[in-house]
Amino acid sequence: MVLDGAEEHNNLVTQTSKMPFLMLGLDLPPPPLFKDVMEKNIIPQVPLFNILKKFDGEMVTEVVRPRIARMKYRVTRLPQYLILHMRRFTKNNFFVEKNPTLVNFPVKNLELKDYIPLPTSKDNKKLKSKYDLIANIVHDGKPGEGFYRVFVQRKSEELWYEMQDLHVSETLPQMVALSEAYMQIYEQQQ
Repeated sequence: MVLDGAEEHNNLVTQTSKMPFLMLGLDLPPPPLFKDVMEKNIIPQVPLFNILKKFDGEMVTEVVRPRIARMKYRVTRLPQYLILHMRRFTKNNFFVEKNPTLVNFPVKNLELKDYIPLPTSKDNKKLKSKYDLIANIVHDGKPGEGFYRVFVQRKSEELWYEMQDLHVSETLPQMVALSEAYMQIYEQQQ
């Protein structure tokens, strides 16, 4: 798996490099700071495709480490397994905050070619750009106090299971998408 990263300073591209990656880190938008008319919290939501735009080769992302820079990212090779990490936690000098934004994502048929430019096939083979979710790791609760659950698909039976510690139960595919996803694993369709 390889990313193309172009670094910008004062609108001048100073460096382009290829960086192998294990997972794509997705930045969640800030949650709203208001309540609805019923005085209940608003649950912010964002489509997965909006946060995947970070890898379209055009969107500029501000980074601080290893130095302050403006980066553009583009996926140059599609992996068999695509791992997405929602950057849900931020740490400042005083405490860790959790972003409660729900990410709307497909369980089946995630079609990357509709949202990010894809590399061209070297031997004119059709590029496999569709993925199916096989695991969804979720964080419940507050930072430092919460717990993790995982939804895993048993492909041989097309069944989904929810696991937390030693507790395992069958669940509906629709339930997989109703949680604060922290990490997802997609498998390329063959």
